[in-house]
Amino acid sequence: MHTSQERVFILGGTGNVGSKTVKDLLAKNIPVTIYTRQPEKVYTLFSNNPLVQVVQGDYSDMTPLKDGLKGHTRLLLLIADLPNMPSHKRTIASWAYEAGVRQIVDISSLWSSFPWRTTYIGTQHYYAEKAIYELPNRGAFVALRPGRFMSNLFHFGLFENDHVLDTLHPDQPQGWISTNDIGAVAAIILSDDIQKHGDAVYELNGDVVTPKQLAEHFSRALGRPFGYKQISALDKYNRLMGSGHMNHSMAFGLSTTLASYDIQNPLVSDGIQVLLGRNPERLEEYIMNNKHLFKH
Repeated sequence: MHTSQERVFILGGTGNVGSKTVKDLLAKNIPVTIYTRQPEKVYTLFSNNPLVQVVQGDYSDMTPLKDGLKGHTRLLLLIADLPNMPSHKRTIASWAYEAGVRQIVDISSLWSSFPWRTTYIGTQHYYAEKAIYELPNRGAFVALRPGRFMSNLFHFGLFENDHVLDTLHPDQPQGWISTNDIGAVAAIILSDDIQKHGDAVYELNGDVVTPKQLAEHFSRALGRPFGYKQISALDKYNRLMGSGHMNHSMAFGLSTTLASYDIQNPLVSDGIQVLLGRNPERLEEYIMNNKHLFKH
């Protein structure tokens, strides 16, 4: 079986998005190298596939990463560390281009499109994108800007007494994107002709539902009545801070609305259908397929 001449270096290859990208690339016989703190997790996920290589390391000492980039043609850049994201992404992208990488696909955020400095999440992604875009003599740079991750429902979603909790009116639409679709889009771009996508930016919203509809999705998936309860911004902020997973700036941005921009007026990104050649995954479908993760 023919093995591609491409070799893709992957950051974030064991998470929901990156693992989907890796699986899709392997299905096309494209070799990948995954940078990870836990090599055993890679071996478990990808069954010791001979097309998968591992570079062990983290972001406290990125020397193994810099050395590992040599010999690769493309890079998936997925970093969750918001405080250090702009500096880390700029450094890694610079090393990658210097090592001969011809295309970087960056997992950014739809929030980077919001008015300047209005949200912490958006600001960090904006400056990370800008830092890469302005590198001298760089190669191709494609930014994916996903909206609200469906997977976050099972990690950061607020639930109480079989009710979804949020600040929105019950009939206010919210945009969502499946991590499977983000990973699939990234894999397609990383295997397409580089000139086709150039320096493209792709916004990714796969479904739009209201909080009331979201509760109905959970009712059908879990087989018990589920409702929706509208709470105040302060209540949501306190709950997010109490989770221990967020700093003030993140919790504030996720709990409050912007006077300068209506985040809650989303549209499905019909470009996803063009990129994937199929319709994106709907939120109810995602919940049905992952209901085993629901712990409430």
